[in-house]
Amino acid sequence: WRSVSGVRSHTYTLLRRPVRLGSSRKKHNMPGELFMVWKHLSRNDMVYLFRVVSKAEQGEFLASKLGLDERYSGPQNELRRKATSELFTNLLGFCHRNQMNAEKASTLISIFYSTHKKSFGPPVAPTMDAFKYFKSLLLKHSVERPPFSIAIFTPADVKVITKYAIETYFRHYKMYQYVFGTSAVLILSSEDDGPETIVEEEPDVMPVGEEDDLIQEQDIKTRAQTEIESQEKSESSKVDMTDVKDDDDKKIEDLSTEEQKKVL
Repeated sequence: WRSVSGVRSHTYTLLRRPVRLGSSRKKHNMPGELFMVWKHLSRNDMVYLFRVVSKAEQGEFLASKLGLDERYSGPQNELRRKATSELFTNLLGFCHRNQMNAEKASTLISIFYSTHKKSFGPPVAPTMDAFKYFKSLLLKHSVERPPFSIAIFTPADVKVITKYAIETYFRHYKMYQYVFGTSAVLILSSEDDGPETIVEEEPDVMPVGEEDDLIQEQDIKTRAQTEIESQEKSESSKVDMTDVKDDDDKKIEDLSTEEQKKVL
């Protein structure tokens, strides 16, 4: 400290630490996927696709730009190349019919491509999971809320695109699972711990003397059954005779009644 005219004064040196911008702010989890605007197809690519009329040329151009030839190379993947080529050429036709500009068409093709690639990874995702992923990408490009989402599509576009995706891609999702799914072959093999032991079964041989007892028992059962049947027949005949007797008595009573009337 120092004294000037009897008044004490202090000189302080303030040390300031460098402050990082945004260090005190709460961290947010950014979406995993980047925006799809001009991601796979540039503006010049879309101008070329809009001028080409032939679907075959459109399919070849899209396959080269999206890397489908490299991803599904070889004769064994011919069906997959045809399926993806048809998928994106039909999608381009949908963009034509709805009068989408180059930015919207490029973004929509990238959304479908990312959904298809994510759904058939491997592993193959269920239908509902694939649709949720597609819907999240579509909404991410339909609301102006930077840096999380941007408004490429209007609410009317979202409605039309969702309807188209449900009626085409997700309606045939099982077919795409069959084409793009990978088959796993399970091979089971068994190993023997030791030499195989053969167990011989002894034939059923009845001891001597038991066979005669069994025959006698069967004879007794047969005789008893015969006696029961004969007894039942005799009882039934008795019942029949009783019925006949009753009929006769009735006839006699009727006759006696007639005789009495004649006498009177």
